[in-house]
Amino acid sequence: MTLQNNRPSSHATDWDDVEIGDAVHLRRGGRLEHAGRVDNRTADGAVVWVVSKGGHRQLFHVADGFELSVADPEGAGHADN
Repeated sequence: MTLQNNRPSSHATDWDDVEIGDAVHLRRGGRLEHAGRVDNRTADGAVVWVVSKGGHRQLFHVADGFELSVADPEGAGHADN
């Protein structure tokens, strides 16, 4: 089970509550597909760049169908990319 901090999960309309440096999980269909830290984001929260534990940097758009949640930094796991 993944712990989450006090910020609410971000869903389909925007990810404007996520901040650079946040540990995040991206799920689709309830399955964890990506995890890492937010490297950058657009001002409107529509796009985030996430760097995985292995250093892989990937862009995600809110319309890609992922549920993005901010993970507890102490309990954040990393999905294999």
